Amino acid sequence: MITVTAFKLEHHRAIQAERTGMYHVAVQNYLHCLESVQNVSDAGMTAEFAQALEHCYGKMGLLEKAAGYARLGLVKA
Repeated sequence: MITVTAFKLEHHRAIQAERTGMYHVAVQNYLHCLESVQNVSDAGMTAEFAQALEHCYGKMGLLEKAAGYARLGLVKA
């Protein structure tokens, strides 16, 4: 289980990486965040991180992966 501090740091890193166009780093961090919120069954946060992953994968040209996270965001919201 991840601590709140570690979770916030991971989320901050993801946002910073996304802002600077380092989508591969953002994806790695968003995936860790998504896993953490799924472990505690937080549907709202699951949707938020799924949407972030959809955006990053879309920017990377990985449209099938983006679509998969788009569906996850819709199902969990």
